[in-house]
Amino acid sequence: MLKAFLIDDEPKALQLLANYIERIPFMELEGEARDPMVALEKLQKVDVDVIFLDINLPNLSGIEFYKSLDRPPAVIFTTAYPEFAVQGFELEALDYLVKPITFTRFLKACNRLAKNAKKEKEQDAPPGNHALTDLVYVKSGPVMHKLLWQDIQYLEKDENYVIYHTQDKKVLSRQSLSDLEHILPSYFVRIHKSYTVSLLHVQTMEREQVALSNCRLPVGNTYRQQLQERVRKFQQKG
Repeated sequence: MLKAFLIDDEPKALQLLANYIERIPFMELEGEARDPMVALEKLQKVDVDVIFLDINLPNLSGIEFYKSLDRPPAVIFTTAYPEFAVQGFELEALDYLVKPITFTRFLKACNRLAKNAKKEKEQDAPPGNHALTDLVYVKSGPVMHKLLWQDIQYLEKDENYVIYHTQDKKVLSRQSLSDLEHILPSYFVRIHKSYTVSLLHVQTMEREQVALSNCRLPVGNTYRQQLQERVRKFQQKG
């Protein structure tokens, strides 16, 4: 069940959304408020997955209210003013519903919420041994990056650092390839003194190099036999 909180200064709007939530099996109404200050007090006492938030509120706009939250849940803005949509999406709003809100449109927003919640739950699940959904938290300076092992194409040694290469980005962390060997999933294999590659992303292999989708990496003489043995085991498991 996904718990929702409604904030709107119009009683009829609250009643409409409450009725909509009652019709959706995976949604549950946790609370509601007409004033943002009252809502703030109530939200300190409950945990919710989403706030359906009107923008035009007394004393404080919905956008200002959401910015004030310390650990805000997902938000779906509800308003009669479509011109505020850009501001809403700048706050990474899950959706933006323009009044009058139909049940079909409301249901679509809730389905999107459920899909996002499922995805986050899968990513945050406790990592299992060598599971494809394993997470790794990589510290780069003051920032902690959350990566999926399956998304990492290869690891590169750069003096006292390791660079995590994915399709979309690179994350530099102060550690060594040797430090990582005991936590790497079984589909990672050292192929060179400077490279550890994920077999999930290897497209072709030759004696002295492997090809990924966007680069080629050298295979060192010392690591060639280890690579061949690991590939055989990987094929047998598959």
